[in-house]
Amino acid sequence: MKPKSTKQATKMARKMTFFDLLIILGVIVGLAWFYNHSVDRIQSMQGKAASDSSHAMKLGKVTFFSDDNRRNTDVIVEIAESDYEQQQGLMFRKSLPDGQGMLFLYPDEAVRTFWMKNTPLSLDMIFINSRYEIVKIRKYTHPNSEKTYSSEKPAQYVVEVVAGYCDTYDIREGQRITWERI
Repeated sequence: MKPKSTKQATKMARKMTFFDLLIILGVIVGLAWFYNHSVDRIQSMQGKAASDSSHAMKLGKVTFFSDDNRRNTDVIVEIAESDYEQQQGLMFRKSLPDGQGMLFLYPDEAVRTFWMKNTPLSLDMIFINSRYEIVKIRKYTHPNSEKTYSSEKPAQYVVEVVAGYCDTYDIREGQRITWERI
């Protein structure tokens, strides 16, 4: 369509600009919807994989003892013993109730190193040797961080609880734990 006058040409240019903006806005909305849909689908698949029967949730109870060997507090834990479970850990969890956590079981003692990638919660990490003594506590870890947290000493077990749990229940290095499957 050929404009008959300069006025019509200006009007057409405005219409084209508005139409172009409409297309751009549509593309942006479409991309945003696609991104959100993709993230939801990935998280859904991760949840499905975690609930798959080959990765059925195993539960346990960790009991912490005070310096004078009195029972201090109990934590109900998900047990992570396979490589897959240990790699997943508490990734993508948005909340963790007080008194719950995760227990990582290893076949031997070694210096253990953890990170918080894709973990939106701040945690306390409790490293425990084969004699069930707490050898290192890393409190208030940084969410979604690739910073590493080391046991510095050999550890066979690691308990992760919500940040502040160790301060609330006065859990300290040198204290002991027991654990059992439930």
